[in-house]
Amino acid sequence: MSVALLTLGPALLFCPGDRPERFAKARAAADNPVLDLEDGVGAANKGMARTAVASFLKEAPERTIVRINRPLTELGGADVAAIAAGGARTVLLPKTEAGAEIAALRQASAVCADLAIIATIETARGVLALGDILAQAGVVAVSWGPYDLAADLGLTAVRAPDGRYLGPIEQIRNQILLHAAAAGVAMLDTVTTEIANTALLQRDVAEAALLGMSGKFVVHPSQVAAVRTEFTPPAEVVARSRRMLDAADGRAVFLFEGEMVDEPILRRAKTVVARAERGSSLR
Repeated sequence: MSVALLTLGPALLFCPGDRPERFAKARAAADNPVLDLEDGVGAANKGMARTAVASFLKEAPERTIVRINRPLTELGGADVAAIAAGGARTVLLPKTEAGAEIAALRQASAVCADLAIIATIETARGVLALGDILAQAGVVAVSWGPYDLAADLGLTAVRAPDGRYLGPIEQIRNQILLHAAAAGVAMLDTVTTEIANTALLQRDVAEAALLGMSGKFVVHPSQVAAVRTEFTPPAEVVARSRRMLDAADGRAVFLFEGEMVDEPILRRAKTVVARAERGSSLR
């Protein structure tokens, strides 16, 4: 697991960039504050938000993520200059549709060349360009936006009556999972906007963890605990995984506590231990 991934998640909390009084609280409440310069800030407050975020970055760049406007736009260009001056380390790109957007961001300055980048797939064009996007240097993770995707596809809803994502939305999520695995980058789950629906949040978080995602974006501090709990493997599972890895002792196939173990199962055990150690490092 890379150094960049060790500082990501599992709970990543969005905070509007024009609410600087909330920045420190977001940092304290979650594993990563995500200071938003895009959809979370109205047009009139973009400049003020940019200044506030850059100032906070100078004080606390570790674990802080900034969502900028699309880098090839005028707004995005101003965002890039501001966060570079602030010493940003991780940036979240919205509506990513081409590798060229990432390349342009990395070429903007010496600071940007070293950024850890999280791409977000929110349009049909982005889905079709997944291979190009995730192959770009600096990309450490990918997320997705079902609400924007639904609008782009012309769907009239995101979820079925039972709360599950509609077929096309679920298919795209799974496609992103496949591309992320092939590219060797992490996948982060999207937000659950229905704050009052704790059962839906629990369902989304459990499914994200089961699918091997590395964390989840949240929109309210009350959602953090559920994410941390679900993404932290149970102590007994971690203990068994450690015993299994110790028992391997270089063997490719062996019997362990009634289970026939081979390389894929050992890889799963390593993932469990890595996830547990990451959680300990963030507390």
